Amino acid sequence: MKNIKNINFKLIKNVILRVDYNVPINDDYAIQDFTRISRSQETLELLLKNNCKILLLTHLGRPDGLFDEKFSLKLILEQIAHNLGKKIYFISYQDFITKGLSQYHEGDNGIFLLDNIRFFSGEKNNDASFSKSITNGSDLFINEAFSVSHRSHASVDQMAKDINSCAGINFYKEVQVINSIKKSTGKNFAIIGGSKVSTKIDTLLSLVKSCPNIFIGGAMANNFLKFKKINISNSLIEENIESKVSSIVNEAIKYNCNIHLPEDVILDNGEEYLVQELNAKKEFKIFDIGTKSIDTIKKIAHQSDIVLWNGPLGFIENEKFAQGSIDIAKNLSSSSSKVIVGGGDTILALNIAKQEFSNFYFVSTAGGAFLEALEDKILPGIKALTIQ
Repeated sequence: MKNIKNINFKLIKNVILRVDYNVPINDDYAIQDFTRISRSQETLELLLKNNCKILLLTHLGRPDGLFDEKFSLKLILEQIAHNLGKKIYFISYQDFITKGLSQYHEGDNGIFLLDNIRFFSGEKNNDASFSKSITNGSDLFINEAFSVSHRSHASVDQMAKDINSCAGINFYKEVQVINSIKKSTGKNFAIIGGSKVSTKIDTLLSLVKSCPNIFIGGAMANNFLKFKKINISNSLIEENIESKVSSIVNEAIKYNCNIHLPEDVILDNGEEYLVQELNAKKEFKIFDIGTKSIDTIKKIAHQSDIVLWNGPLGFIENEKFAQGSIDIAKNLSSSSSKVIVGGGDTILALNIAKQEFSNFYFVSTAGGAFLEALEDKILPGIKALTIQ
């Protein structure tokens, strides 16, 4: 896979840059987290330094191949430009339909942003003719949106095959970091939280092969506690996945991986209990990990070479039940291990804990793509950049 730093820009003028500006916004369209936008800055600066004209492609929400004004990037354009500190020329959906990319091709050097790429049905269909209507006349395609690299969409897959292409700076970092986890033979420790086992079963089945220790927390731990005959009462669980839990446990035994579950928990009444004490209780919900569980994570992390954390360990939307995740975030931020934080709600946990991303070896902004890359899969976005 080509790295942008290996590109000879002497013959490169027009560049298509696929970014992920699918940012959280409130009802007034105020962006709540600029992390994904800021992550594209390094690649943008490199392109501008080399006097490139740039066409930004991104999606916002899921408009499903049709124009929908509430998903238009025009609504957040000024905020994007302000965050990047750049002037951005906007190409509307209607302008593209009537005039294509003439504004980009005929304009002076600068940064252009096409409206939501998912307004066009050819995007999701990975349509070759739609792809060429974007790439024709450009010299280089760069994917800086690792978070969508698991999608077989035109701006992830086909466009990379149309013209010379490479990975952006952060895309390349994501791939290198994930490969380091999968290939490492050292003391790896995975902390996996969140609510659903089914979305992470393949990830866990892959991690048991490379991690001597895995701690499972969050609501997904409830399924494992139930499997171990621990009373979880009314706690959130995923139904009908006993066979999946069993397969993870059996594979862990096969590969000598120790799966650690919460030893103690915080209930909905705010009280802390050892999990063995729960069998004598009725009508409760588990909302966070307890003190002993936090100490176990800290101890294993201290003894590990690489620590991977994906998914919150409690109901972090409520500050009463975010303490486990906060304590772990603070502890890992000063760890001597290589700590890799994997996207999604784990980023929210870092923000709640007021921890700077620079305190960690690497923080991914990807969610599903990060997890799928940890599995034994080659993602479409990575494969497309490797074909050339």
